[in-house]
Amino acid sequence: MATGTISFVAPITGLRFAPFEVSNPHSAVEKIILEAEEAGRTNIVFHLTDVFDFEEATAIANGILPSIINRLAFYRNVSVGEPHCTGATLPKDASGSSHTVIRDLLLIWDQAVSVLTLGDDKRQELARLLEQPYTHHDLYSAYRFAGNQNDPVARFMFLYNILLQLNSDYQQQVDAFIRSEIPSVPQSPRPDRPNVSETVYTRLRNEVGHRRSGTTPHKTRREIQDKVGAFQELARTAISQVI
Repeated sequence: MATGTISFVAPITGLRFAPFEVSNPHSAVEKIILEAEEAGRTNIVFHLTDVFDFEEATAIANGILPSIINRLAFYRNVSVGEPHCTGATLPKDASGSSHTVIRDLLLIWDQAVSVLTLGDDKRQELARLLEQPYTHHDLYSAYRFAGNQNDPVARFMFLYNILLQLNSDYQQQVDAFIRSEIPSVPQSPRPDRPNVSETVYTRLRNEVGHRRSGTTPHKTRREIQDKVGAFQELARTAISQVI
């Protein structure tokens, strides 16, 4: 068998970890190595068997990458950007001689945030999670997309949309879920239906989506900024209950 590699790099915020190995059932994948020892980037290297063509190697990797980056973002609750290929070293033929394809390196920005470094136990746990069968792509992808939004209002609205998807597109069901998780959540009457209470999160969603008296965009934005972190945890909880 002739072996080779194809490498990718993706922006990552708030997480570092030493290299660890992930297996994958694809017949051409020997192993996948993940590493994020340099702030702001995670390296993903696919070790392939009997893959001689760069386009084929790229197609194999691109078919697997969403399962890695989406679940990495979800399970470690960090921002993970789009991966880009940085190069490949593939065999020319079964004899084992190789050729190298080098791509332009991706410039990674380094944000001033606290960084968590994973120990051995956490790396092993993460490897186990990434090796599970990949289901619910739309939910993982939606969560990573929302988490990548730097604007708190945009992040909040995309997170709320995830809860709507999980609750038949009904705000009342979203609120029922929120109350079940946080019984003490602040609530207030809906202006258009005073006999119906809505949670603070639904109120803020409606202040963004509808014209409401008694508030201003600045006030709503400031309140969302204070609450979006806790609301993101609610979204993770909701997703965890169905995956």
